[in-house]
Amino acid sequence: MNSNRTAVLIACHNRRSKTIACLRNLAICANEANIEFKIFLFDDGSSDGTADAAKHLNLNIEVIRGDGSFFWNRSMHHIFGLAMRHGYENYLWLNDDTMLVPDAFKYLNSAMEFAGSEQAIIVGAVNDPETGCVTYGGLRDESPLIRPFLASLLSPSGIPQDVDVMNGNVVLIPHEIALQLKNLDPTFEHGMGDTDYSKRAKKLGIRLLLTADFVGACARNPVSGTHNDRTLSARQRLKQIFSRKGLPWRSWLTMCWRHGGLLWPIHFLRGYVRVIAGKKV
Repeated sequence: MNSNRTAVLIACHNRRSKTIACLRNLAICANEANIEFKIFLFDDGSSDGTADAAKHLNLNIEVIRGDGSFFWNRSMHHIFGLAMRHGYENYLWLNDDTMLVPDAFKYLNSAMEFAGSEQAIIVGAVNDPETGCVTYGGLRDESPLIRPFLASLLSPSGIPQDVDVMNGNVVLIPHEIALQLKNLDPTFEHGMGDTDYSKRAKKLGIRLLLTADFVGACARNPVSGTHNDRTLSARQRLKQIFSRKGLPWRSWLTMCWRHGGLLWPIHFLRGYVRVIAGKKV
């Protein structure tokens, strides 16, 4: 195992400028924090030259190319498995539209130290670059028995906080936990893989800790044209919800069956009804 190194896992598709900016910023932050790292970049069929541009950055980077059918979760599954076969001390998930702040690794490592010998998955809090409001990070279940998929996003509080669910924007996973939890489940076609990973962790008694402060900046994904766009008709939202970036039925069925308890069929149907009605799942 590469005991003093971190594998950075990034998936990308056709947003060259953002991906390259993310990679450059990562290198600056990691070098300043004396983090030895290797980047595994999965380029899922980009046609804008992202892969070639990444190779010319003079970084320790391995670029893997997909055919455009992998999307986020399956791209991350591929490179997570590849990195785990080599063995690293830590694995850092990083979205290519997330810009780390200079003290990102300080906050990530501080949360790891806060967990102590117990170890934990460290979830990085991320905010909007303009408003400063939290956009992604850790969430806490609101009503796990009645509404198992309803959770509230937490803002950092100055000390690490326990959370129940995580977004995959910035996540640091120790090697021992990666061995125990294994990989992301490729059943999930695009999203939901990070939710499933965090819920599987909680079932095994693995702690999830949100960083004490923001570790990066990333705006919320726009809702225009998606199943969350309330300006669309019910028919249009229904069409979008079954797309890979919506709530595809195989992924949603797996999520509900695995984490929805005895009432999982009700939660499965309820998810689609609420989206059509323009409400949260």
